[in-house]
Amino acid sequence: HNDKPTAIASSDEQPTRSSSSGTPALATPTASASSPVLTTTTATTTTTASAATNIALHTTTLTPSKNTKKRKLKKKQKDPAIYALRHKIQMCAKHDDLPTALDHYERATSTSSGNTPIELEPQTYYTLLGLCDGTLCKHVEPADNGTARNDNEQPSKRTKLHIGTPRHRSNSSESIDANQSTPPKIASISLEERCRHALHLKSQMDLHKIHMHETAYSSLLRTICKMPNCDMDQAEFILNEAENYLTKHHQKRKLRLYACLLHAYAARGNLTRLVVVWKRVLGQTLSLTEPEYAAVMRCATMVGNSDCMRVALSDLAEEVSVPSHDTIKAIRNWFMSEHCGKVENSSKDGDAAELPPMSDLDRPLLGPVINDTSPSKLPFTISPACTLDPLTGILTSGCLKGHALSPCPLSPSSLHTLQQMNETIVLQGNVPQHADNPYQGGKKGKKKDLNEPMISRRETQWQHFNNWIQQANNNFTIVIDAANVGYYQCNFGTAPKHVDYHQIHWMAKHFVNLGHKVLLVLHQRHFHPNLMPSWAHAVVDQWCTDAERKSDSGIYLYRAHTGTNDDCYWLHAALSCGFGEGGADEVDATKRDSTRRCLVLTNDEMRDHHFQMLSQRQFLRWKERHQIHFKFGDWETVPPDTSGRVIRRRI
Repeated sequence: HNDKPTAIASSDEQPTRSSSSGTPALATPTASASSPVLTTTTATTTTTASAATNIALHTTTLTPSKNTKKRKLKKKQKDPAIYALRHKIQMCAKHDDLPTALDHYERATSTSSGNTPIELEPQTYYTLLGLCDGTLCKHVEPADNGTARNDNEQPSKRTKLHIGTPRHRSNSSESIDANQSTPPKIASISLEERCRHALHLKSQMDLHKIHMHETAYSSLLRTICKMPNCDMDQAEFILNEAENYLTKHHQKRKLRLYACLLHAYAARGNLTRLVVVWKRVLGQTLSLTEPEYAAVMRCATMVGNSDCMRVALSDLAEEVSVPSHDTIKAIRNWFMSEHCGKVENSSKDGDAAELPPMSDLDRPLLGPVINDTSPSKLPFTISPACTLDPLTGILTSGCLKGHALSPCPLSPSSLHTLQQMNETIVLQGNVPQHADNPYQGGKKGKKKDLNEPMISRRETQWQHFNNWIQQANNNFTIVIDAANVGYYQCNFGTAPKHVDYHQIHWMAKHFVNLGHKVLLVLHQRHFHPNLMPSWAHAVVDQWCTDAERKSDSGIYLYRAHTGTNDDCYWLHAALSCGFGEGGADEVDATKRDSTRRCLVLTNDEMRDHHFQMLSQRQFLRWKERHQIHFKFGDWETVPPDTSGRVIRRRI
């Protein structure tokens, strides 16, 4: 928009002006002043051959930047038929169409009519094994007798499952999926055929030296064990092969690798082999889940082994808070059977008596499972749907109405183990067994990298906290996660950034009025002048920070140091105060009060602590018996004070 010519050049070269005036020109960097220039005008574009040559030479002589990424090497191209076969079988897996997938497989590997067989990928074999197992579609479930439940039936509604490369959802794709017709009817295939095809796939993988991972081994074992008359020796051989392979390649084993054999032995009433598999599971630092415990109890009822029933029932009570209807049915069947009225076990299995060990300290017994005092056929009276007073633990209905449930406290050894693991996580960032895992758990991201100064500072801060707890004689009965209480229902858009100090104080006073000694644990940042409002000083001043001095309000406060996780502090305080006055380091066992409980008030589910700890079972047991969930009611209006203000507080 001016009469002067304009030119664009690089920062390290001088701009070159065109000879004509009033015409904008674009000049490229040149190697010398005498080199021809590519000039463009608004009317026409003129390019000389020498200019084009100069530009090409100039661009090829430029040195690449140091930050230029290296070009990735292209992978070796595979036969397109391999990709086509993979896609076909994945589409069959989407609809659980095993017959069609096997047909594609037979055509690809056939050598008849001069066809060249296709070399299958390992993933294709894994998908075929999953189809033989029937677990790629969620409607296939094991039946009570160990066979497939709906092998010959068509599900009315299939679960959508995408196999292969993740795809991005869009409005167009969703509309296409909505307009798709119902999947075609799939031909049925028996369990014997599934097992035969799975074993054939296993032999082909061995022939081509394709290794099987844990998922493939689990699919193969499930397929074999679903047959009513399966060869259990063959299943044991494959299980041993899987264990050797996973051990050699340092891969973790999962419960599903053993669960199919356990269910198969339970369905056959073979308690001896079932207990052997049970011990193998425990030997891998795994534990049974509710379906496996239900299978063990059904097998114990079948053979009449009261010892196995007692162990399984006690373990189930520790692992499962609310049992399912199938598990309740298995428990009722035992107490309604004739075996629970006998003194000795009717099982003749010699090895069945060697059950997994039980610790009276760490795992409480639920009482006798046999009753030989009643002459009736059913020595136990069963009262379904009993009600309970949650405050006192007294039954309010049923045959034991008026009786109180016995408490099941954790042993001092279990509390000490949890405390040591929590302290290791605070000081070192994780327990040594979880050093390879970079995540904290509980959706809290990755772990922080700790250097020597940070570790030294943490040790000093942690020692100060331990000394503070000991000065208070370890006699707190309620530990409150103050941040969790202060942020309760304070996540709306216009909410302040600080915690609600009034909510914390109201909750603490509630327990003080009940006769408890209350400890508040709150991070140091909540007391920073830039975050803490001026009106909150009158509330905070009522909380005593000196452990040796008696608090006038009955509320004590510990401020977690900067750079630390306050959750670990209130968890450690609750574990330490659960031992009594001596704490976890008390030598005199008579001063340890194992029945004393220090409760934690928080709505935090502590998933990160559960994830990082080794004794997860003990931690869940402690959490179930020591955590108090809370909620506030509606607001109520308090009469005006001397200044005439109307104050609101939660009920």
